[in-house]
Amino acid sequence: MEEQEEKKVIRINLLQVSMTLGTNLGLYIILVYAVTAMTVRFSVLSLLALPLMLGIPVVAFFLVKRYRDKNSIPFFPFPISWIITLLTFLFATVLSCMAVYLYLRFIDHGAFATGLMAWMETVIQSTETVTATMTNHAQIEQYNNTIELLRQSVTWFCSLPASGVTKQLIQASLMWGNILSLIIALITAKRIRLE
Repeated sequence: MEEQEEKKVIRINLLQVSMTLGTNLGLYIILVYAVTAMTVRFSVLSLLALPLMLGIPVVAFFLVKRYRDKNSIPFFPFPISWIITLLTFLFATVLSCMAVYLYLRFIDHGAFATGLMAWMETVIQSTETVTATMTNHAQIEQYNNTIELLRQSVTWFCSLPASGVTKQLIQASLMWGNILSLIIALITAKRIRLE
């Protein structure tokens, strides 16, 4: 008689796993946004804000890897890893952008925009002192054009309502989340080992 091998079915609730991981990643992103917003008032925090922002994909990687290792899944194919990572970024985006909207709409009352415009005025003043020492007119013109473009961008950003800022943040977060989810899924995928 032939023995039939029992097939082991591995079940993963993709939405539940992604919501849990997305909540953790979203809380981290909220921390990153808070530190980044405080850099307008306290410029020394920019030393902390950049590493925190660059740590977002690292945290997402470790969350997915920890889930994979904790559940001792014998194989973790790329499509499953990619869907979990993509949905994790989606739920993290929803949570973090909701927090940003609530902060800008009900708590901030324009303080962030005012601080950003004050920072821009400081940059313009320091630019004037730098260009006063330059002798190359083409270089001065290029420098002034760059600063003018930056000033226009900051002015446009500060003129947006809370919903407009949130929409811009959602678009950027989803775009980077899609790109990073492919990279993280490639790294965390676990193939079937043939024995």
